[in-house]
Amino acid sequence: MVIYRPHRGGLKEALAEAKEFESIEEMKKWIYEHFKFVYSDLGYKMEPFGIDDIVIGEETADDDRCGWHDTRHVCIKRLLNEDFMGEYGSPQRVGHCATNYERG
Repeated sequence: MVIYRPHRGGLKEALAEAKEFESIEEMKKWIYEHFKFVYSDLGYKMEPFGIDDIVIGEETADDDRCGWHDTRHVCIKRLLNEDFMGEYGSPQRVGHCATNYERG
């Protein structure tokens, strides 16, 4: 199991949108489909990024605020025509995930 929360202004807002998945791949597919829907709704004809553009950070952190013990960054390498790897030198965060967490 893996839990995901999107990047939001505050932890409370992010946790309100948290979702659990059976696997990392299932989580990545959901993120891809979610962004694809949002950008399509905004009138974009191209997909915002591919599933392969979603990467999970290697470093973990124990987030005792919410009981996520191996929190990792969830990032994307590009968005539409913007290549984050070239422009910023690293993927940009869209959320967090964890596999060791307290279920509430």
